[in-house]
Amino acid sequence: MENKEVVTVQKITQRLIGYWFLWTIVLGIFYSIVFSLITKNIDSMISLAIITIVLQGITIFCIWMLSTTFAFKTDTIARNDVPTVMKNMLIFTIIICVINAIYNFYTLNTKIEESLNSNPILKYQEDLMYELYNSDVMEEYRKQKNAEIKEAKREAYTYLAVIEIGLTAVYLGVLPLEKREILKHVS
Repeated sequence: MENKEVVTVQKITQRLIGYWFLWTIVLGIFYSIVFSLITKNIDSMISLAIITIVLQGITIFCIWMLSTTFAFKTDTIARNDVPTVMKNMLIFTIIICVINAIYNFYTLNTKIEESLNSNPILKYQEDLMYELYNSDVMEEYRKQKNAEIKEAKREAYTYLAVIEIGLTAVYLGVLPLEKREILKHVS
């Protein structure tokens, strides 16, 4: 530790975030492969949610530990700078969680709408139904279809909200471990 240069909070924060992105890419690929192998035959949304949160927890723990190790490889910070670095990491983590949640909800909504609007078989069947049935029957069909779509969306959004809350808890839960790891590297 004696030969490490003491750097500013800004510099170490930039390194931690930079290595976080680097290791997120590397371990994200590994996570995707493992996740797809584990979940390919799982139909239960609860089981899928639990597996997602556990695997994400393991992955984010590894990402933070690797980013800390590499960020402090040649440099260190003063012990009294640790709270500031941790405040920066908390802000960064919250921003990442918010961006991830917005992206996931937007993607889910887009996929649902694409599935409903781009299915040629469904469009053909509905066009045929309009030719065969009167307007009262079709109005009832449309109401029932919209109710079922609304219910399916509600379930999907609820599932995603549970996942996002769990992942946010995991991401924030790793920060105390990150602080402990940073304290090992300070002067």
